[in-house]
Amino acid sequence: MLMLDAAVHLGPELELAVNRMDFFRLFKFLASNHGCEYFGLAEIPGDEQGVNLRHIHALHNFPDSWVGEAATKTFGCGGPIVHQLKRSTAPVVMDLRQDPSGLDDVGGPEAAIIIPLHTANRKRYGLVMFGDAEARMSENLALIALHASLIFQRYFEVILSLDSVCGLNDREIQIVIWTSEGKTSVEIAIILGLSEHTINSYIATVMRKLHVVNRVQMVASALRSGLIS
Repeated sequence: MLMLDAAVHLGPELELAVNRMDFFRLFKFLASNHGCEYFGLAEIPGDEQGVNLRHIHALHNFPDSWVGEAATKTFGCGGPIVHQLKRSTAPVVMDLRQDPSGLDDVGGPEAAIIIPLHTANRKRYGLVMFGDAEARMSENLALIALHASLIFQRYFEVILSLDSVCGLNDREIQIVIWTSEGKTSVEIAIILGLSEHTINSYIATVMRKLHVVNRVQMVASALRSGLIS
């Protein structure tokens, strides 16, 4: 089992990470420390699906242009990066000049580090970091993969496994997030394309699962547990 003290250079931030923003910063630091400007972490979907960058557990700092027009070609089920994540269990460096990903259409990077990751409950995730220093990426690939695994292990322990234990599904967490931002049931219903009654039913279910009696307590509990940040 990988031990946290093997990544002492990451500093105390690794052991103290408790919410999604903390892990966003850790993965961003890992990427920039190895010459990569952008990173993305997401669950690897089934054979006929692309990566969902809007999933509650996905983390990335991609520019809007990547997530917009380039998203289908880059992160769709037929894209070379997603194909590599689905078929491989080992980290690789991909030359995007040889395997066009769609990012070249929007002035994207020349290379990508692709790192498959796994949770204790057998879900598959993937970390992709984009940059232009392919030689540097290849030279440090084993070290990068080790550090990515250490951060992801901590992410699973304090975020992913907790979400599973508390029993909140993706829609329920989404509604908690909107509630934390001050949205009313009517506003959340409009945003999500649901009825106000459905939103209130979701909120009642979440409060029951978190053992709280009102929305303020619901949001506070979600913040303390790291379900939202």
